[in-house]
Amino acid sequence: MTISIDDLRAKLAGTALPGGELVLEEYESAIADAAFRAEDDAGGFAHPAWFIIASLRGMGISVDELCALAEQEPGDTLLFGNCEVEQFRPLTPGTRYRTYAEITDVGSRTTRDGSRLDHLTVSVTVSHPAADAGRVTSVYLFKRATEAA
Repeated sequence: MTISIDDLRAKLAGTALPGGELVLEEYESAIADAAFRAEDDAGGFAHPAWFIIASLRGMGISVDELCALAEQEPGDTLLFGNCEVEQFRPLTPGTRYRTYAEITDVGSRTTRDGSRLDHLTVSVTVSHPAADAGRVTSVYLFKRATEAA
């Protein structure tokens, strides 16, 4: 039975996730630059798309574990809603960053086809000892296969 949105909100809204530490290795940055067809001279900084990757690595849990927190059931579909990247300073390959993650919002709406579409908003801050480098806010959507009783 699908969890009610009120129970899901009470369970998860404001929940801190483990976060963690990450190092963007120079070879990873070089591979991504080639894949992104980035300019050769980025001033020694990583491509801004690394913030999205850092947010996924930096939640401190996997996407599967996030689905478990949201009580995803067989037949529920995970969708990626939107993603907002706030870059305060560029990421530098070889630097150790600390990440802080939190589920900031839980909500629901009914789609045109009558399905329930729940969302979790996850905010991940990527921080260097000197200052925050940026914040990524992602919305994960759960199209529920059945309606809560």
